[in-house]
Formats: sequence, C-alpha cells, structure tokens
Amino acid sequence: MKAIGQMVALTLLAVAPEMVIGQTVADARNASLGSSVTVSGIVTSGDELGSVRYVQDATGGIAAFPGSGSQPGFSPMPGDNVTVSGTLTNYSGLLEITPISSYTVNSSGNALPAAQLITPSGMDESVEGELVHMVAVQFSGSGNFTAGNTTITANGESTSIYLRAGHPLIGTPIPAGPVDITGIASQYDPSPPYTSGYQLLPRGAADITVSSVLSVIPPVVQSNLVTSGFTLAWQTNLVGSSQVFYGTTTALGSVAGNATPVTAHSVSISGLQAATFYYAQPFSVADGDTAFAPVGLYSTESMSSGAIHVYFTKSVDTSVSNGLDAIPLYQATDDTIKAYLDRAQHTIDIAMYNTNSTFLVSAVNAALGRGVEVRWIAEGSNANTALAGLDPAIPVLYRMDGLGSGTHDKFFAIDAEYPQLATVLSGSCNWTTESMFNDYNNLVFIQDQALARCYVREFEEMWGGSGAQPDAALSKFGANKTDNTPHLFNIGGVEVQSFFSPTDGTTAHIVNALNTADHNLRIAMYTFTQNDLGDAVLAAHDRPGMLVQGDVEDIDVPGSEFDYLVSHGVELYSHLDEPGLLHHKYAIIDEGTDSDPLVVTGSHNWTATAESTNDENTLIIHDATIANLFYQEWNARHNAVAGIDEANSATSVNAWPVPASDQLHVSFQDALSHEVTLTDVMGRTVARITAVSSATLDVSAFPAGVYTLSCVSGTSRSQRTIMVMR
Repeated sequence: MKAIGQMVALTLLAVAPEMVIGQTVADARNASLGSSVTVSGIVTSGDELGSVRYVQDATGGIAAFPGSGSQPGFSPMPGDNVTVSGTLTNYSGLLEITPISSYTVNSSGNALPAAQLITPSGMDESVEGELVHMVAVQFSGSGNFTAGNTTITANGESTSIYLRAGHPLIGTPIPAGPVDITGIASQYDPSPPYTSGYQLLPRGAADITVSSVLSVIPPVVQSNLVTSGFTLAWQTNLVGSSQVFYGTTTALGSVAGNATPVTAHSVSISGLQAATFYYAQPFSVADGDTAFAPVGLYSTESMSSGAIHVYFTKSVDTSVSNGLDAIPLYQATDDTIKAYLDRAQHTIDIAMYNTNSTFLVSAVNAALGRGVEVRWIAEGSNANTALAGLDPAIPVLYRMDGLGSGTHDKFFAIDAEYPQLATVLSGSCNWTTESMFNDYNNLVFIQDQALARCYVREFEEMWGGSGAQPDAALSKFGANKTDNTPHLFNIGGVEVQSFFSPTDGTTAHIVNALNTADHNLRIAMYTFTQNDLGDAVLAAHDRPGMLVQGDVEDIDVPGSEFDYLVSHGVELYSHLDEPGLLHHKYAIIDEGTDSDPLVVTGSHNWTATAESTNDENTLIIHDATIANLFYQEWNARHNAVAGIDEANSATSVNAWPVPASDQLHVSFQDALSHEVTLTDVMGRTVARITAVSSATLDVSAFPAGVYTLSCVSGTSRSQRTIMVMR
C-alpha cells in the first residue's frame, strides 16, 4: 500500500506543484497533543460518516473534524487531495485534526489509496484512519442494519463495524453469508489508555461485496444426538467437501466426512461413547482452499432415564392442565430438595447464591457422613448464615470480587459419573426460608448424566479444578470464565439447551428462543432491564396473531423495561404490591401448540448484569408437557395479579398496567362488543367507551385513587378494582 501511496503523491506533486507539503501523516500522528500540524493527502470518506473526513497519504491516515473554532466550509469529497492545518486532538482514542485552522483542496478526482488487507485482530493504532479491507467476514446479527455497532467475525477473530445515524446502510439487509468489507479503521474508547474500541467504518453498500473466498457460514448445527454419535451440519458460500475433525480433546485426531462438493454440508459421526463430550471442527475443501468452522464442544446422549421433574413453591392452576398436573410444594420445598440430596451416593457439587436453611445443610452433612464427597460454591457478599453449621470437612469456595450479584447460580449436580444416579437441580430457588416458603419459585430436577457432567464442568471452572479442594489460583468467576461446555442435550427424547453466564451469550440465546414464538409468549420475571430482551418481547407482540402477556416483580429498578413495553401495548402486570416476591426468571413459548413449545428457566434474570457479570445457569427445555406445567403456575400468578374475575363473566377480561398512571389497557378474550366504564370511589362514571377485543383509557388526568372497571357484554359482566397512581 505504501508504494502505491507514494506513487499517488508523486503524481499529485506533478499536477499541483503549488500545494503546500507539510508533515507526513505519520509525523503528525506522532506530534504532541495540542500542537499545530499540517498534512496533505487524499480524502477517503464523504458525508456518509458525517462532517468528519479521513485523510490518507503514503505513511498513514488521520481524521479531520471541522468542530468548534474551525474554518467554515470544510466538506471535501472522496478523491480530493487536500492540505489541512489544525490542532492535533485525541477524541476518545481517535487522533484527529480539530479545530481546522486552514485547508486547501489541491485537486479532485484522484484515485483512492489501496485498502490494506487485515484481519479483525489487525484493527489497531497502526491502521487507524486508513482504508482497510477484510475478506470472508461474517456478521453476527440478522435482519436490517441499525445505527450503532454490529459485531463481525473473520479468521476466528472479531471486531465491529459502526454506523452513525443517517448512514446509507441503515435499513438495508445484513448479509447472511460471508462478505468482503472495505472501510476506514477508526476508534471510540472513552477511557484512557485508549487501547480498545477500534471499529470499522464502511462508507456505503459498495464497501460490502459477496466474498470470493471459501467460507463456513455460521452456525454449525448439531442434531440426531444418540448414545453413539451425532450429526453436524453447516453451510459454505462456495461448493466444497464435507469433513469434520473430532476427538475428546482439542487435539482432535479423528476425521469423518466425504469429498462430494456441496454448499449444504452434513456429517454423521458414529462410534462414540454415551454422555461424552467431543471437540469437533467442521471444514470444507475446494480447489486447494480450506475453510474451517470454529472448534466446538458437543455431547452424545446419556444412558440415563432422562426424567424431568418440575415443582413450584406455591399454588398452581390445574384447570389449564393438559393431563399432568403441576405440583405445588408449599412447606415441603426444602423436604423435596433434601430427598434428592439423600439419594446421593458418591458426589454432590453445589453452587448456591445464598443459604440460610439449616435443614438442608444438615442433609448435606449427612451425605458427607455416609461417604459422599461434597464441594460447595457460594457468593461471598451474602450472609449464607446456615453455612456456619456445615461440617468443617466440607470445603466452601466463596466468590469475593463483589461484582454484580456474583455467584448467582442455584444448582447442584449429584453423582455425575453414574448414568442412573446423575441428577441436576436448576431453577430460580435459593436455599433460604424466604425463597422456599414465601416467594414464587420453580425447581427443575433432571436425571441425566450428560447434563450433570456439563454442570460439573462449569462448577470445576469456578472451583479451579477437579480436586476435592478448591484451587484459588486457577479458580475463574464471571467474565474470567470461558464458554467450555456443550449446549445441546437429548434428555429422554427432549431437546434441552444449557447456557452459563456470562460467557455463553445467554441473552442472545434467549432472544433466539423468543423469536421462535408463533402463537403465545408468557413471562414471569423478578427483574427485567435487558434492552435486547425487551425488544424481542415487543417484536413478538407486534407479530400478527401473537398473545404476549407477563408479570414482573421489580418494575421500579432503574432501566426497567416494564413501562416501555406497557406503553407499546404489551400486556404486562406489576407484581410489586403482591405478597411474596415473584422470583421466577422464566418464559413460556407457544404452550398448547405444536410449534415447538418450550420453557426458558434458571437463575438468569433478564438484566445486563446477569449477561455480563454474574455466574448464572439457564435451561431451555423444548417440551409440550413441561411448557404446560409452567403455564399452570403462570396462570395462577397472572390471574391473581391481573385480578381477573370470571365468576359473572363468560369471558376473561384483562387490564394493565396495575397500578396505572397514564393509560389503562383493557383486552377481552372474545370478539364481542363490550361497554367499558370506569367509576371513582363516589360511584361517578369518569370514562365510558364501547370496544371489541381491546380498548385503551386515558387516565393521565384522573386523580390518584381507587376506581372500579366494569366490562359488560349482553348479560355477561366483569368488574375489578383499579389503582391510579401519580
């Protein structure tokens, strides 16, 4: 690139001998901040990047920004040769000339410098301000481009592109396959020492072209999990062979596949061991070129029973049961957990956010007494009062960094090396009296060796190894962990996905699950602040024919999605004023349909902290029966908080939010005409409308207080109390 750049500069000297040659761009970039610099070079960007222009010569590139105090009128076009003088400034890591004291356009229509070929890891200070080019790039997102950053991956490395508001690419489709991208290497890092935040700035559609390099198009999809093998499928942009390296270590060592040239690839791997994890790397070869997928970790099916048992701490509504009634535990929650602990014969690994149950600690002590090896991980910022009674021979490792909620896990893995004994506990329930007896929680017990081994692998990453005692030097918590577990399991014929935070991109996987909803989506959530998930819920609500409903406990936490979603018509209710915490973190998708009914549950609240900081565990269970069990619990919670009164009505009437402040939304589960009235405590009618299916009442001008909502259709009448708050 430098030889070409020098040749361009010499040509410009010939046609414009009068232009002022100041410092080279490299010299200017090495000058002291605040000093005056003068550079000459070719402009490589236009107004698609805003008012800033990037100027490049044979030695490098630099931004020129006509900010406050600049000489007016600076708006050269790509291909202009300019001389620019001004002050060298650092703007969030980006070196730029601003204010601009003077500038001259020396000539126009010049060829742009050749873009330097790099991979994402090459995005650094050495190329900042220059045109760069990447090949075989894959976008992480889908749909259309939006303003902001989008992650791209190539050569097993990642960086991001950035589009400002009004960029010409916004609203156009994100490429689904590999592309080649040209753009300007820039930086936005608001914190010293300004060593990160490098981002690629494409200038328009012409900067993104279909890649001519053989590339694997993510994702690699695992299917057909059996005890002796599984199938991996992937796609490439060009035809090539279908092959997979695999083995029980990252050294791989075995290969399967065929040389038939195709773009849609599928390789079945057989002769494997049950409940065993295999590293695998699909690859394709064409005309001497080889494209590799990243190495992934995959599990075979277990020889276990695959039994999944779901319990809830409080009441359920079996009137919506599809045949198997949900089980409320009430005061037997701790006894149920103890019953599973009592079955342990060899090992118990516990990762629990908080424990004040001496009853369960006694059960763990008893397990140690009968020869069971016990290991325990807990959050160091909690009281964990019951652990004072733990047998001193049981080692406990506390996460002590004080970040977020820390170890927010709520799981155990029992007898993971024994196919018929291996059991995992997941769900939302801490081992505290409040969580087990006062709050609304779910517990999921799964008898499966592969899943138990998966949870042990996660446990031992935090523990620091496989030994009986923790190794603090090797222990990893939070963002220090890695994505090192399989994510798909065949559990008794049920597809189960497993993810751990903050390394596994859990939020993106939950978003993917929400995006599959075709008929209904119901959520029960302790706290909900994650914007990506809020957008996915709203997108589900906006799809034709979708029913979206939910209940949220902590609606007043900063950044809550509750008001935002309610203001867009999503039927969410506040559980804040109800007795007991709605401590769940679950979603039910397409219950009662044949469109892949599933449940998302675990310890992961829908928050940024759960995504990026906490140790969390999440399961996505694709099963109609499990979805219905959760729906029975959800229906009991939702009807209570929504105040649905069907005693005098042939139809259900919902009203939200409760309490209301600006608007009150009302919906009916029939297509009849309803007269909707709102009366105050004096019996005066303050609002009356007639509506079919749904209605919205403006209560923004009403005084705070108690009101009665009445909905009448023929002889059917429903009433409920509404609170308006200011």
